[in-house]
Amino acid sequence: MRCLHCFSSEELLEKHLPECFLINGTQKIELPSKGSKIYFKNYYRKMPVPFVIYADFEALTEKIDSCIPNNDKSYTDPYQKHTACGYGYKVVCYSDQSYSKPVQFYRGEDVIEKFNKKMTEEVKNCQEVIKKHFNKPLIMSPENELDFQKSTKCHICEKEYSDSDNFIIHKGKKVEIKNHPVRDHCHISGQYRGSAHNCCNLQLKIDPEKLKIPVIFHNLKGYDSHFIIKKIEKDTQISVIAYNFEKYISFRICKHLQFIDSFQFISQSLDKLSNNLDKFNYTDLEGPFI
Repeated sequence: MRCLHCFSSEELLEKHLPECFLINGTQKIELPSKGSKIYFKNYYRKMPVPFVIYADFEALTEKIDSCIPNNDKSYTDPYQKHTACGYGYKVVCYSDQSYSKPVQFYRGEDVIEKFNKKMTEEVKNCQEVIKKHFNKPLIMSPENELDFQKSTKCHICEKEYSDSDNFIIHKGKKVEIKNHPVRDHCHISGQYRGSAHNCCNLQLKIDPEKLKIPVIFHNLKGYDSHFIIKKIEKDTQISVIAYNFEKYISFRICKHLQFIDSFQFISQSLDKLSNNLDKFNYTDLEGPFI
């Protein structure tokens, strides 16, 4: 048992086993040691990402001429293919809308290649914004300072302050560290967020070199991912969370672009989701739509 994939017959399973071994290798189950506990420690993942990209493809259907199938065997009869004809995307900064961008769109040839190139450019632009602008100094009001002086626990890990916070056990020895309470603040707005351990505060530092930008498609797994995967350049670094050999729940290209599917969290069509919203006056009608 390697990939946990189900098959309708033993014959199909036997055909799959050699390929599965080459692709997935063997898997080993490792259980935690007796009495151990699992606890959350990656506190930096509680912080919203500074940038998000919302994207979508539009495609045309083209007829396919195929040969007459053999009725004595089971077959799939492809009659059309989908060819990407355009894309649209928007870069959004969650904390400061002044760093968000207008909707970008394209119609024409080589849609996927141009989209992948634009995503690489957007990563570099976001990194530049972080380096130049996401370093606002701390803004403290008298109320904020009073809150800091009265605080008894870290607002990030939610643990009470104690003298033992300044020591850790490393290789069987007690080592002193600088883990005193500090004033944590947002480097985008400069606003004070709360009192925190020094080590917890350092976890929330925005590092442009480690930046991961979610690229969100609706129904990425069932549709849009096929366009992207087929056009990825050779030797591109890619990490995949696969549902099966054809559908990918999520995948990361290089170090910075994390493609995810909003349909996994909101399993309705965009048309039905938009109908659930309150009626409002949409005034941004200057730009084109795809």
